[in-house]
Amino acid sequence: MNPRTARLTAESALLGLIAGVIVVAPWTRDGYLLLLDWVSGPHQTISPGLYGLDPAALDALPYRLATHVLRGVVGAAATAWLVLLAFFPIAASGISALAGGGRVRRHCAALFVCCNPFVVERIQAGHVAFLLSVALLSWLLASAVRARRRGRWFAARPAGWYALAMAVGPHAAWIGGAILLAVALLPRPRRADLVRTAVTVASAGLIYAYAAAVLLGAVLVPRVGGQDLEVYAPHAGSGGLPVTLLSLQGFWRATADSSPPIVLGPIPVGAMIAAVVAGLVLLCRRDRVAGVPLVLLAVTGLLLGAGIHGPLGGAYRAAFDSVPLFAVMREQQKWIALPLLAYAVAVGVTAEALATVARGAKPRPAASGPAASGPAAALPAMIRAVAAAGLVAVAGVGAAVAPSLAWGLGNSVQVSQYPASWYAADDLMGAGTEGVLFLPWHQYQPFGFTGSRTVATPAGAFFRRPVLTSDAVELGPVRTNSVSRRTAYVQRLVAAGGAGHFGRLVAPLGIRYVVLARDREADGYTWLGRQPDLRRVMRTPNLDVYRVQPTGTGRVVSARVAGHDEAVALAARGELGTEALLPDDMAGADGQAAGVVPSAAAGRIQRISSTRWRVAPGSPGWVVLPEEWSAGWTAGEAPTRPTVAGTVAVRAGPGEVTVTYEPWRRLRIGLGVSLLALALLIAAGLVEHRRDLRTWWTDDGGSSARYPGPG
Repeated sequence: MNPRTARLTAESALLGLIAGVIVVAPWTRDGYLLLLDWVSGPHQTISPGLYGLDPAALDALPYRLATHVLRGVVGAAATAWLVLLAFFPIAASGISALAGGGRVRRHCAALFVCCNPFVVERIQAGHVAFLLSVALLSWLLASAVRARRRGRWFAARPAGWYALAMAVGPHAAWIGGAILLAVALLPRPRRADLVRTAVTVASAGLIYAYAAAVLLGAVLVPRVGGQDLEVYAPHAGSGGLPVTLLSLQGFWRATADSSPPIVLGPIPVGAMIAAVVAGLVLLCRRDRVAGVPLVLLAVTGLLLGAGIHGPLGGAYRAAFDSVPLFAVMREQQKWIALPLLAYAVAVGVTAEALATVARGAKPRPAASGPAASGPAAALPAMIRAVAAAGLVAVAGVGAAVAPSLAWGLGNSVQVSQYPASWYAADDLMGAGTEGVLFLPWHQYQPFGFTGSRTVATPAGAFFRRPVLTSDAVELGPVRTNSVSRRTAYVQRLVAAGGAGHFGRLVAPLGIRYVVLARDREADGYTWLGRQPDLRRVMRTPNLDVYRVQPTGTGRVVSARVAGHDEAVALAARGELGTEALLPDDMAGADGQAAGVVPSAAAGRIQRISSTRWRVAPGSPGWVVLPEEWSAGWTAGEAPTRPTVAGTVAVRAGPGEVTVTYEPWRRLRIGLGVSLLALALLIAAGLVEHRRDLRTWWTDDGGSSARYPGPG
């Protein structure tokens, strides 16, 4: 292992850290970072998806667990920017290790991977986990190339980096797989290369052991269809889709109001593409083991990044419809992560070549006679000048992007201060297992305290009580990917203006409070004040809080058969009580009476964990739990039933009953296997380089010695 390469990689990591600090520095102030898909708040807790209870949060469970632990150590506000900051040094050091060569090549590559349009767009969107997985994939690529050079049958480090990347983001499974395949196949694969790659994929794949529990258990997953490909297709800029993708742009939400769009003129784009082409050509001539796979990855990433609007559009649709788990790549522009890695190395190679020419070409010795002042004498100076101009042009790419990235995305995104009324509402409602329904009913919406930027509704990260918010993306033909019966039920009630008795109708959801943010749609929710079963307990310019008067969970004893419309009609006539409303004839399926309706019984339930409820002894009959219904909820041998509201109903005897979400048992085992596999792969990587533990991650396999850079 070469100490010099270790030092250069560490220097690149430091450069990346400095770049990251310049980006996140404004966000370290007092307040909370709120981006489109990345929000934080004072009471942010572990996602229910860890237990399999949230269909939209079943991916990357190890990462979700790690961020929860980090929040407990440094707080939610610091975690929001620390995770984002981590991308920069990890990506910079990984690209440096991959690029090899001298200081100029490594550091220019590191700075490019930190400062480019792709990174800006993803930070704007709050795709922090995805960016972090891309940073880890740079290390996967570096270690895969290193393993290819050594020709061993197994290499622990590629498997470890691959597993880490997949643990952070599910897209890394496909993008990382493309990386491993390219390195294994080009140039001219050997049997050891194919075997090593297969073993790497298989061993790293154990990180998804928990997915087996998802597939085998009664765990709800989002519904994704062909229309998603249209909604999440790459955005073609003013120069057309090819130019947009070549310039590492094209995020589908390019017109998002998170921050101003990036505007790269033809000169920076041309300079970047020229530097990339020149660098890849030079690299292929001097180091085919690294150069040829990078060319393939750049081309493949651009073709797949074009998605359904590119040359492979038909194949992409077919894969989306038929290949298991490929639906995770519905946002096609994420494939541009592959060209990003190739571009960074190529730009570093070109910068090194230009710098070598600029400082290395010397004027010829002076000569007597007319020839001394002719073109031949001026040629070396001209070469140096052209090389210097080329360096300036390459640097100009970063200079064009930096204003949109540095200092909180060009000072366009500030940390947010939740209004005092939000804190007052939280104090009023306090803690408890009864939930809060948050309105307006949108998954994404702007708020006054975000500077009118659209963000994911942050109520769940702010209030101490469980919060029910909309999970509908509301994107053109794709209104929602949700399979939640509860949110679909609320959607119908909200669309009907509360249906006249909103409190009674949401009581089976376990809702105790309804909170309305008055930032922009308060006039559309004036019907809240006309509901006889809601009592307004707080009114401020920013927020209204209503208390739901009826109850509708626990030992409700009775049940009746009714659909949504009939439930609304019963509530309007005052004939709806606490009884369980079942959407079919299951109430009387066992031949017993469903009980007296309307019922006035409720209560006698206690949440004892995230996946278990205790039903206290009481009158035998039906029990309603404020949980999303799934066949995984069981009460011994008693089956559960869905209510019209989408919650869990079960018939219980007079004694104490425990209702448990059974899939969590299998999911817990799978998650344990995943974490154990990850720990073993990391340990194997340390053992593989036990002689150099302090600098094991910096070894470039001697590439800089055997494959010197240009010049």
